[in-house]
Amino acid sequence: MTANEDQEMELEALRSIYEGDECFKEISPVSFQFRIGDLEDTRAFILDIVWPETYPESAPQISLDAFFNNRISAETKQLILAKLEEQVEANLGTAMMYTLFEWAKENQEELMENHRPVMTAVTIRGSCPEVGTGLM
Repeated sequence: MTANEDQEMELEALRSIYEGDECFKEISPVSFQFRIGDLEDTRAFILDIVWPETYPESAPQISLDAFFNNRISAETKQLILAKLEEQVEANLGTAMMYTLFEWAKENQEELMENHRPVMTAVTIRGSCPEVGTGLM
């Protein structure tokens, strides 16, 4: 089978397995997001995965750049990506998305054990003079 045939078969399987699953999102036929954990869980994160043209013979591109992940430290992101890279290497040449998603779900606790939410300050500035003066 060609890489494209393998991709088509895996895509059909993913659509079947994750149909109706709010954690799985198909951005395009070669780009996906998968949320590990519940929305309310501070240890939840979203994997962005893109298949290169030669996937599954080549590794998928995995990132944690989704806005949802902004509260995760760079160190924790690096750990998650390194551990996922090990799984990718072990599964290279085979359909691995389901395996990666399930492995991440099963290992979420370990992956996030050193997680301390990153807090970012948001400053809201308005041109309305009543804001912040108690005159509203």
